[in-house]
Amino acid sequence: MLLDLTLTPNRSLPRDHARLLILAIGGMFLIGSIRFLILGLWPVIPFMIADVALLAWAFRSNYRSGGARERLVLADDALTLTRIDPWGKAVEEVLEPFFTRVDIEETPLGDALLFLSARGRRLRVGQFLSAPERREVGALIREALARYRNQIPSTSAIT
Repeated sequence: MLLDLTLTPNRSLPRDHARLLILAIGGMFLIGSIRFLILGLWPVIPFMIADVALLAWAFRSNYRSGGARERLVLADDALTLTRIDPWGKAVEEVLEPFFTRVDIEETPLGDALLFLSARGRRLRVGQFLSAPERREVGALIREALARYRNQIPSTSAIT
């Protein structure tokens, strides 16, 4: 096996810390809602509860989407890209490594898009990665494809 990469989305805040953050914000809102209740401004309290609930929902959705991943495997005359969505459904794409090109398209805003191209097919890889990470992954794939091409024995050799 010349290449075995698993690409996963970045999450800057661990799940436990996100729970603590939501609890801290909920606690501050609880203190504020008691003050509003004492002042007779009770109609504000449902909006504060909705804010905390929406924040919790946003973090939950963020972590659910973080379950998506991509796996690239170069072995046995095939470059296999397996995309696994957050719910575990896998879609597999197989490319011929000898004909596969790695294309990194630089955008005017400094982003880099990573594509694998072979025989009229073009697959985007690592959409959830940052631009420097895509460049690094592209270099790793190029290196693995070059090693694959160099290990194939020449058919024009005289025996």
